[in-house]
Amino acid sequence: MSQGRPPRPARDLHLWEIRGIRDVLAALVIGVLFWLGYAMRDVTVPLLVALLLAYLFEPIIAWMSRTRWIPFGRIGGVSLLLTAITLVLVIGLGLLVPRVVSQAAGVVHDVQSGLVRTRLTRLVDEYVPPEYQGSVMEVIMFLPESTEDPQPAQAKAAKPATEPAETDSGGDVKVASAATAVLGAASDAAQRQSIDLLGIAGTTGRVAWAVVGQAIAVGMLAFLIPFYFFFFSLHWPRIVEFCSGMLPEAHRPTLVPLLARMDGAVAGFVRGRIVIALIMAVLYAVGWAFVGVPYAILLSIIIGAFGLVPFLGLVGIPVAILLLAVAELDLPEAQRMAWWGVLLWPTVVFAIVNALDGWVLTPLIAGKATNLDPVTIFVAVLAGGSVMGAYGMLLAIPIAACVKILLSDLVIPKLRELTLRPRADTTT
Repeated sequence: MSQGRPPRPARDLHLWEIRGIRDVLAALVIGVLFWLGYAMRDVTVPLLVALLLAYLFEPIIAWMSRTRWIPFGRIGGVSLLLTAITLVLVIGLGLLVPRVVSQAAGVVHDVQSGLVRTRLTRLVDEYVPPEYQGSVMEVIMFLPESTEDPQPAQAKAAKPATEPAETDSGGDVKVASAATAVLGAASDAAQRQSIDLLGIAGTTGRVAWAVVGQAIAVGMLAFLIPFYFFFFSLHWPRIVEFCSGMLPEAHRPTLVPLLARMDGAVAGFVRGRIVIALIMAVLYAVGWAFVGVPYAILLSIIIGAFGLVPFLGLVGIPVAILLLAVAELDLPEAQRMAWWGVLLWPTVVFAIVNALDGWVLTPLIAGKATNLDPVTIFVAVLAGGSVMGAYGMLLAIPIAACVKILLSDLVIPKLRELTLRPRADTTT
C-alpha cells in the first residue's frame, strides 16, 4: 500500500504553492485583466458585443448550416445572415430614422422654446384641483420658459453712435474730436469682430474635429463588430469546445448538464425578450398613432426598449396619456376629445399589446425559459434595480434563473442528503 507524499514544511514552499497567496495573486491577475479590458475598451467592447451577438444568433446559424439550400455550411449561413441583417438595418433605418429624428427634434424644440411649460401650465390650470396645483407647478417650473421677446421689435429704439456736432465757435475742434472718437470706435469694433471671428473659427474647428472623430469611431464599430461576429460565429463550436475543455474532469458530469440548463434559461430569455420588445414597439407605434398620441414612434421605441425588462413598460401609460392631453389643448374646445377618451384610448392600446405579449408572444417565442413565477420576477427586477440600476434590472432575471437552477440541482439535494444521512452510533 503506497503512502502519499508527506507535506513539505512551509519554509520550503514557493510563494505560488501557498494557497492563500495563490488566491490573492489570482484575484490580482483577474483585476488587472479587467483594468486592461477597460483601458483598451476601444478594442474589447467590439469583441464583447460581437461575442454576445454570436451567442444570441447561434441557433439560427446552426439551423442555416444544416439546411441544404444554403451552400458552404456555416460560412454560407453566417454570410447570408450578415447580408440579411445589413439589408434590414439599411432599409429600416432609412425609413425610420428620419421620422425618429424629426420627432426628437420636435420634442427638444418644444421644451427649449417653453411651449411644453406653457401647455403643462394650461393643463394644470384646467384639470388639476386647486389644492394640488402648487405642488405640480413646482415641478413644471424646472422646465425652460418661453424664449419669445415680450417687447415688439418696433419698440426698441436704436441709440445714436455719436452726438451731433455743435456749431459754436469751437465747432471745428469738437467735430475733429467726434471724428476721432468715431474712428476709434470703428477700430475697436473691427478688432473685436476679428477676435470673435477667430474664436468662432476655432470653436467651429474643434466641433468639426469632434464630429469627424465620432464619425470615425462609429464607422470603426460598424466595421469591427460584423468582422468579429463573422469569425466568432464561424468558429463557435470550437469556442464552446475550448471552454468545455477548461472544466475540471472530475466535476464534468455534474457541471455540463448544469451549464446546459443555465444556458437554455439565459439564452431563451434574452433572445425571446429582444424579439418580443421589437414586436411590441411596432404595435405601440401603430396603436398610439391611431388614437392620436403625439410622438408615437419615438415613444414606442423607448417603451419597447423598456419592455426588455418585465413590468418596466408600465411607464408608457401615464406618458402616453399626458402627451395626448397636452396635444388636445392646442385644438379648439369643440374639437377636443372627451376627458375619458384621453384616459381610455392610450390605456386600451397598452392593455391590448400587453395581453398579446402575455397570451401569445411570450408563450410562442420565449416559452417558460426561466421557469420563474411573476412574483419572483417582480422581486428580482426590484432587487437588481436597487443594486445596479438599469443594468441590474436587465441582468436580474437571468441571474435569478441561474440561482434557481443552482439551488434546485446542487444546494437542495446536498441539504437533503445531509438530513437523510444516518447519525453515527455513539453507544459503545
